[in-house]
Amino acid sequence: MRLFLIAAMLAAVAPASLLAQRIVEVPASEVDIAKPEDLYSRAPDQWHLARQLWQGGEPCTATQCEAGYTSGNLVVSAERNGADVTITAAWRGCGATAYSLIDVGDEASKGERKKIARQVQRVVKGLGKSCKAEMPVVAPLTGDWLFPVEPQAAG
Repeated sequence: MRLFLIAAMLAAVAPASLLAQRIVEVPASEVDIAKPEDLYSRAPDQWHLARQLWQGGEPCTATQCEAGYTSGNLVVSAERNGADVTITAAWRGCGATAYSLIDVGDEASKGERKKIARQVQRVVKGLGKSCKAEMPVVAPLTGDWLFPVEPQAAG
């Protein structure tokens, strides 16, 4: 079975209203993106947060956080690692994986955090096109969740 990864990449420079989503098929051997299949075991229809969900429930840090969502056959991961946010979505029974990489910097602006939330919806929509399936509604992601403020040390 040929596996293709689907890359839904949007240019960060132009306004979103002027951009059409590009779907590019890339051979799996050329991209290191894994399906977030561990999320299928999570409670459905809600976002889960941890430093890395696949490793357990350790709290997010100021530089690393993953938000994961499942709704039946759909899984979505939005993972921040430093200045980058990777959004990945997969549909059970479909060989495609949709993803998007966003460079937001260490101190993402309010607009960039909203962009992350919008991009989750775009990635899911692109996955639906690739898998020829109607995607369920995904609860909105709040981009701020990926940027927790660490408590200041007393003293």
